[in-house]
Amino acid sequence: MSASKPVFKKCVRCGYSFRGLPADHACPECGLRFDEECELYRAANPRQILVVWIAIFSGGWATVRHLHHVTSFAAASAWQKVGALAALAWFPFVTAGLWMVIKQHRRGYTVSVMCDGLIVRLPGYKPDLIPWPTIQEASVKDLPEGKPQIAFVVLKDKQRPMSIGGVCNVFPKRADVERFVEQVNSRVRAASGSC
Repeated sequence: MSASKPVFKKCVRCGYSFRGLPADHACPECGLRFDEECELYRAANPRQILVVWIAIFSGGWATVRHLHHVTSFAAASAWQKVGALAALAWFPFVTAGLWMVIKQHRRGYTVSVMCDGLIVRLPGYKPDLIPWPTIQEASVKDLPEGKPQIAFVVLKDKQRPMSIGGVCNVFPKRADVERFVEQVNSRVRAASGSC
């Protein structure tokens, strides 16, 4: 075992703290293996936050403008009643939106290249380990520099590839997505050679 510092401060699958553990080890809690070539890609600036804040501010403006119609609902016109109902609906919407943002960003949007497979912790994906033998290949979507980059990961048992990046901005630069694709393809080749 190597005596260097671990690449990760905690396990990306179960959250176990790695304080004092070497770089090459298995998580004592869940058994996920780590080495110095494992890498974590973290979202730079997810657009979901922007959408939630736009909804909060626009809903807040509508609420302030129409909330007084709630108290005089019976005497209000049809459009004023719609505005009053929208103002009331804004509160649970904001609560749900904030809860979603807090929940997702406490865990973080991440993609992890591990010894035994890929862990994708993004909206729409279960954060389970995707073993290397189940992955066929990874490729880069051709996008101009400056846009959030996208990697395609093709699973052997699925017809459509997984689209990783994009909205969650896990790969802000072309070099990041190219490094990720090379790491995935290298691990896939190594896994198929050991079978």
